[in-house]
Amino acid sequence: MNELFLAYLWQFQYFNKHNLQTESGESLVVIRPGIRNTYSGADFTDAALQIDTLQWFGQVEIHVRTSDWLRHGHQRNAAYEGVILHVVWEHDTPENPMRRSDGSFIPVLALKQRTAPMMWERYARMLAQPLPEIACATQIHNVPALTVIAMSDRMLVHRLHRKSAEVLEWLQSHNGDWQQASYMLFMRNMGFKVNAAPMLELSLSLPYTVLRKHLREPLQAEALLLGVAGWLAEPYADAYLQQLQAEFRYLAHKYNLTDKVMQKQVWKTARMRPANFPVRRLAQTAAILCHLPDLFTVFIEATQVKPLLEAVNLPPTDYWQKHYLPEKASERCLGGLGDDSANTLLINTLFPLLVAYAQREGGEEFIERAMQLLTQLPPETNHVTRRWGSLPIPLQTAADTQAAIELYNEFCTRRQCLQCSIGAYLVREAVDKTSSARLHLDK
Repeated sequence: MNELFLAYLWQFQYFNKHNLQTESGESLVVIRPGIRNTYSGADFTDAALQIDTLQWFGQVEIHVRTSDWLRHGHQRNAAYEGVILHVVWEHDTPENPMRRSDGSFIPVLALKQRTAPMMWERYARMLAQPLPEIACATQIHNVPALTVIAMSDRMLVHRLHRKSAEVLEWLQSHNGDWQQASYMLFMRNMGFKVNAAPMLELSLSLPYTVLRKHLREPLQAEALLLGVAGWLAEPYADAYLQQLQAEFRYLAHKYNLTDKVMQKQVWKTARMRPANFPVRRLAQTAAILCHLPDLFTVFIEATQVKPLLEAVNLPPTDYWQKHYLPEKASERCLGGLGDDSANTLLINTLFPLLVAYAQREGGEEFIERAMQLLTQLPPETNHVTRRWGSLPIPLQTAADTQAAIELYNEFCTRRQCLQCSIGAYLVREAVDKTSSARLHLDK
């Protein structure tokens, strides 16, 4: 037994309330169970009860056992003075140990004998599943499709809003500059997981206002990105690299970038395929930004994903199609990102930006467009989506897989089954079955 389950029972009143009484024999009527409190203090606030002939308004505290009140030291904490009911699974003390500072007792309600055993059994079965397994995998087939779809829709919206939060933070720290915020988001995502941090650092060391002035000259754009990233600091014999170095020396002096050059060591290359080496990612970034010099406007006005996919899958300049490191030739020609990486880049850039814009500037149409554009992208395949593969959850588009990933990361791995509509349905169904059985017996 745990307090999460008890709080769920109390919040939704999933227990037998017939002839409801406190442990000291007082009649109890729940007028309002209260509001779940996720901060310090009692578990529920703004509750309303009638105990015998008096109405009480205040807080409700949840514990597995009555003795937990003393064990947690609530008797010494003034934050619990407003508790009007102590809800427990089992009353394990011969007397009521909870008193307020004025000496008055706090009533106790025990739920163990008032709760359908199947509810806890189902919940415990889900908790018993080892990570990283999906807790409801063996039971989810019993959940109505509408409930699953509704939860997926909720998760998609949750993911889009969560990912847009950092865009809004960047926007605030850069005086509302949407171009810079879009550039930071794009750059961070071009690093994918391995080099996301140095790519974000680069977007701060080389502001978009500087880079954008040179996006009509691919050689200069490439020189700026590679130079500030630290890849042009060494002497090279290669003529193309020397040309890049000459361009960067001039531009670094012009924009006072010399002190902002990063250490090459911050870029990770271990166990990486040649096509994914950071210097090539930087060259690809230069090619993409030269093709999309007004990055923010292109993304915010997008109505189709196909042109954007083509743009972010552009190959770098000829030199970087044949080299994966400076003066290190590749055995084969290296092109653009590839379809899967282009899809991932677009998912992590376009959609958080649209939702952030909707939140900041107003306009539900941008959120609707983000969700509609997501349906134009194919479903992702990764270790999370493969876990959902055999289960009855939609995985037809990127919108579906984004929802499935969010559900797994935010609920499944944290075992927040009672806060998930799917898990809550499975537990709640036990109440419905018990009620049906009682009705049948009564007949």
